[in-house]
Amino acid sequence: MKKLYFMALGVASLLCSAQQTISFEASEGFNLGSIHNQNGWEVTLNSDNQPITNQTISSEFASNGSNSMKIAVDEAEDFGWFPIFGAAKELSPAFNYKNLNVEFDVYIDEIDGSTFEFGTYGIVDDEFVPVFVYSFNYTGNLELISSIDYDYEDASFTWQANKWYKIKTEITEDAIKYYIDGNLVFTGVNFTKAHIEGLTFLHDNFSGAAYIDHIKINNTALAVESFKSKKWRTYPNPVQDILKIELPQGEKTRTVEVYNTIGQKVAQVAEKKEISFNSLKPGIYIVKVITENEAVYTTKIIKE
Repeated sequence: MKKLYFMALGVASLLCSAQQTISFEASEGFNLGSIHNQNGWEVTLNSDNQPITNQTISSEFASNGSNSMKIAVDEAEDFGWFPIFGAAKELSPAFNYKNLNVEFDVYIDEIDGSTFEFGTYGIVDDEFVPVFVYSFNYTGNLELISSIDYDYEDASFTWQANKWYKIKTEITEDAIKYYIDGNLVFTGVNFTKAHIEGLTFLHDNFSGAAYIDHIKINNTALAVESFKSKKWRTYPNPVQDILKIELPQGEKTRTVEVYNTIGQKVAQVAEKKEISFNSLKPGIYIVKVITENEAVYTTKIIKE
């Protein structure tokens, strides 16, 4: 998957914060039509290894601005029994699970149609696992995935068609709280304790459509432990050519990644303590260092 994200990062009192907002507007670089390969979004592929149809940027409904993402039935494909059709976006760097809020608005146009599932995923032992998932069952019942094996819990909430709902999820190290329109509907355990690697918005291809808008991800604990407990540095900053990296004693670099302010990875090296900025344009960049022990260090660098 392409790794595109928007990240606003500041360092104050050794605390990092990250926020990403997606409203599918032209000002963000989105165009009406298939969402496949737009700003890092990818669509389910069919048996011919082609993206299924009707997963689009749409101007039919929107909770914020003019556009939203629409996931709908592809009549050329069979009913899926499970929600496996739709669109997903990888988040890179991943968001820390210990203090994270994820919000988005959803609108489903019919009851007794498809079951729609909206949520996030992580990676454990090289396997994709759910972190949280809202399952809007075709019956009108809301269920929540409660285990790595995709067990479901009844949220005691009935949803209605043709109405926008504001979804908010608060994730901490031990618990996940699920809100709809500002009301807490369920509190469960954080059963994976995995960093959030991506977003998924899926359906089972039975009938109907869902619209997703105004996605917001806020993380106030990204790499906090690394900054608080260990000293590291990058220099010089501002940089003109070579940026050098000094990690805490005993730690070794696995990869160094550089991102621009619209989330595009513009440089990467492996197992080195420096990286060249020589070919990059002047501006602000985010440098992410991943160690062999899976520690993550992130900082802001200015290229002159």
